[in-house]
Parts: sequence; C-alpha cells; structure tokens
Amino acid sequence: MAKDVEVRKIVSNLSKLGIHAKITKSRVELLKALALPQNPQIQ
Repeated sequence: MAKDVEVRKIVSNLSKLGIHAKITKSRVELLKALALPQNPQIQ
C-alpha cells in the first residue's frame, strides 16, 4: 500500500512538471528510476 502512495505522489509531481504519466505495474519501477534521482527528498 505504501508503495502505491509513493508512486501516486511521484506521478502527481511529474504531472505538475508537465510530464504525463499513468500508474501501471509495468511503469512503477521506471517512474521510480526516473523520479528518484531528480527528487532525492522522496522516501
């Protein structure tokens, strides 16, 4: 459950930056890999 919340926050942040992203199992790891280096404050 916690991971789902983290992914939703990441997707929300990407949306605010103008990046369209959808929450799918196939993209969860990709989103984390892309978002974490840019946003190290996300735990």
